[in-house]
Amino acid sequence: MASTTALASKLRALSTCQIADSLIKLGVPSGGYIPDLKMYSPLFEAGDTRIAGPAFTVEIVPVSHPDKAKPAQHFVSGSVVAPVSGRTDCPGTRSGVWGGLMSTAAQAKGVAGAVVDGSFRDINENRAIGFPVFARNHSTLGPSTFTRVRALGPTLTIETHPPHAEPRFPSTTVRPGDIVVADLDGVVVVPVELGDKVIELALPADEADEKVRADLVAGKGVAESMLKHRGKVP
Repeated sequence: MASTTALASKLRALSTCQIADSLIKLGVPSGGYIPDLKMYSPLFEAGDTRIAGPAFTVEIVPVSHPDKAKPAQHFVSGSVVAPVSGRTDCPGTRSGVWGGLMSTAAQAKGVAGAVVDGSFRDINENRAIGFPVFARNHSTLGPSTFTRVRALGPTLTIETHPPHAEPRFPSTTVRPGDIVVADLDGVVVVPVELGDKVIELALPADEADEKVRADLVAGKGVAESMLKHRGKVP
């Protein structure tokens, strides 16, 4: 297996759609997809920004949480990572868990971007420095009154939002070191042990898609082109 840095570099060359398709073929029920996260910075849902890096996971809980454990260090640790803030114990929280100062510190330390399962704030500050932020929402509120960091480096399970939606979309697990890839289409998490297999599957699929596209440009039928080059019609 390639190093996580080399693997992240290779996966960054693929779109999140290509990666998700490969993960489905490999038996990952969610395709690694974390639903409903949007790119807010450096642009809102526009541009060609794509980040990839090993996850540095952060668990965020309400200030009232009975476990008063507190990490010895701040969660902007200096690793070249894509931080993922999990808020599995914060239903209904509307405060931000990431902001402009965090982006400034992270960018200075070489962090690829922030992926937030929740809200963040200071949109213009983030855009002014061009720091990639993918989040569920944005907010005017800072975290200290409402939430706190409980743990660094836990395994997170990102559930479907809202939690009682039917049919229920499969959850996505994020472990420290798994590769997070995010672009305009969304955010996917690649289990590090599947990274090489994802690449092996994605490249032939991309070649097949280009052949289908060429046929469609030439005016050929969708079904016949897909059957010819993909071997099936979706």
